[in-house]
Amino acid sequence: MKNKETTSGRRGFLKGVVVAGSGAAVAITASKMISPEQVDASPVKEEKSSKGYHLSEHISAYYKTTSF
Repeated sequence: MKNKETTSGRRGFLKGVVVAGSGAAVAITASKMISPEQVDASPVKEEKSSKGYHLSEHISAYYKTTSF
C-alpha cells in the first residue's frame, strides 16, 4: 500500500509542475504580445527616384551572363 501512495504523490507533483509550467509559458507569451494601441498603422512613404522596374548596370550584367 505504501508504494501506491508514493506513486500517486509523484503523479500529483508532476501534474502540478506541468500545470505551473504551462501557466508560466502562457503568462510570458501574453506579456510579450503587442496591444493594438502600440501599433502605428500609418503607411510609411519611401522616397524613391523611380518606381517599378528599371534596367541598371548590374541587371544588364546579369542578363549577359544568362544568355546562351
